[in-house]
Amino acid sequence: MKTDFYDRLAEPARLTELARYDLADPTLRATLDQVAERSAKLLEAPVSLVSVLGADAQQIVGSYGLRDWVATPQGAPAEWAVCSRTVLNGEPYCVADFSDDPVHAANPFLASTGLRSYLGVPLVAPGAVMLGAHCVVDTRRRIYTDVDLAVLTDSAEEAMEALLACRR
Repeated sequence: MKTDFYDRLAEPARLTELARYDLADPTLRATLDQVAERSAKLLEAPVSLVSVLGADAQQIVGSYGLRDWVATPQGAPAEWAVCSRTVLNGEPYCVADFSDDPVHAANPFLASTGLRSYLGVPLVAPGAVMLGAHCVVDTRRRIYTDVDLAVLTDSAEEAMEALLACRR
C-alpha cells in the first residue's frame, strides 16, 4: 500500500508530541516573532516564519513580514505549505525559484502571494520528531548559500529552545 506524502503528517507520535506544546502562550509568540525578525534581517529576506505542522495544516507560531490577507489566517493547508516538505524530508529544504520548480509551480498560495524562493530547516523535538520548520522566503529568485543555511539553522535551534520552554 502506498502512503500519500502528506499522510505522514498525521503520524500519531508526531501529533502527540506537538500537542505537548502551549502554542497559544503569548510569551512564546513574542519570542518566535523576534527569532523570525532576526532571521529575516540577517538573511535580507522580506518574510520569515516559524511554523508547526498539524495533520493537515501549517500553523504559523512566529513570523516577520507577513502582510495583508496572508497574515490573517496564520497558516495554510499542508499541501500548500512549503514547510511541509521541510518537515516530511526531515532536513533543510531549499527552492531557488518556485516558478521553475515542478513541485511548487502550480501552488495557488505561492502564485497569489508573489513569494518566489525558500530556505527552511526543520524544528526537531526530543526523539527526533519533526514538529515544524523555520524558514525565510523571498519575492525574488535566490540562491541560498551554506552561510545562509548556517544562520537559519542557528535561529531554528533558538526557536526550538523557546518551544521546549513551553512544552508540558
